[in-house]
Amino acid sequence: MKRFANLLRREQGLTIIELIAGIALFSMIAGLIYGVLLFGVRSYNQVTVENTLRDEGDLLMSAIITEMYSFAPSAVSSTATALTLSRIEDDGSRVTEEIRIADGKMTFNGVTDLRTDITADLIEDSGFTLTCSTGVPCESGLIQINLNLHKNYGGKLFRLSLESTFGF
Repeated sequence: MKRFANLLRREQGLTIIELIAGIALFSMIAGLIYGVLLFGVRSYNQVTVENTLRDEGDLLMSAIITEMYSFAPSAVSSTATALTLSRIEDDGSRVTEEIRIADGKMTFNGVTDLRTDITADLIEDSGFTLTCSTGVPCESGLIQINLNLHKNYGGKLFRLSLESTFGF
């Protein structure tokens, strides 16, 4: 026990070479750990933003398809950024509804629905393409929806493109 106590009381220090080598080794290990942690945080943020974009894109697609099927149009017309749904009621009156992409948002009859209140922006090349199997007005055919979302996060622009085609 006395020998161990004497080792602790030694007044020998480290040489400058040992001190520099120790600091250099510590710096390399700390830099490596910092790099791994920073990569992990950046990857986590990127995956979070990409998942948010996917969720919001799915939400928009779902809202369009739900609106189409719940409105049950007898005819559909379109422009590059709008779908106009129309049906004839039992009393002979025509009812229309418009789904539009404008100013980075999607609106139903000019109102931004809570279903489509998203944090990402729909960029200009988002829109609709209508392919009719009958004449105009289109009573049956295919609607192709192109949604291009983008979101800035941490000074970086993230993009997601979704395409869906369905018949009516």
